[in-house]
Amino acid sequence: MEDARFEAEYLVRTLGGLSRADYFAGARIDPARAAKIDAAIARRSEREPAAYVTGEREFYGLAFAVGPAVLVPRPETELLVESALAEPSRRDSRVVVDVGTGSGAVAVAVALAPGGASHVVATEISADALVFARLNARRHSSPVRFLRCNLLDAVARADIVLANLPYIPSGEIDALEPEVSRWEPRVALDGGVDGFTLIRQLVTDCARRVRPRLLALEVGFGQAGAVQELCDDAGARTNLVKDLAGIDRIVCARWR
Repeated sequence: MEDARFEAEYLVRTLGGLSRADYFAGARIDPARAAKIDAAIARRSEREPAAYVTGEREFYGLAFAVGPAVLVPRPETELLVESALAEPSRRDSRVVVDVGTGSGAVAVAVALAPGGASHVVATEISADALVFARLNARRHSSPVRFLRCNLLDAVARADIVLANLPYIPSGEIDALEPEVSRWEPRVALDGGVDGFTLIRQLVTDCARRVRPRLLALEVGFGQAGAVQELCDDAGARTNLVKDLAGIDRIVCARWR
């Protein structure tokens, strides 16, 4: 298991209620918390993601409740938040829509960030995922409006559209690490035969109907060129944003 030593430390500190200083100073843990740690390690040994074991993951400096109904938020997805914040416009007038919100991490982060947006809408097709999204919005007192629908079907207008849609080709999911293939929700992973089924639908809807000033799409390794071509063919001006590893991670498309 990659980074097993760090993950063991993380589980002990989180479930034992210890600071990192306490951990390295050899602090004692009471029997009740020790039992919780033992149970957590057994779950992690079955390759259940650590975030599901603890029930929480940090994203954009905020703690979000997570579980098997939603993807575990990844650091690279924070680039979607940065893309929205970098788009020049008045906070009080623009509408930002997070498509396929999952845990609600992107929508909540945009709504709370200085210079974010006062009108943030999040769409999600999974009722179970929306339970987590609404919980996280309440937890952070974030005024996000949630809609259960496919993509942008229930949205009339948007200035900025953000989306981390399923982009893994159907035939490749079972070959992924067990934390993903066995535990994370397939509806949030499966992008169809080529990985672009939902991305293609969203780009088409943005081009023909919604026409946002910015559509920012997170994509997988090696997919940016193909998705950029989809957006170019739909009449958009495009550019790519790299993640910290130098991988083209976000495709930005503009129609206005």
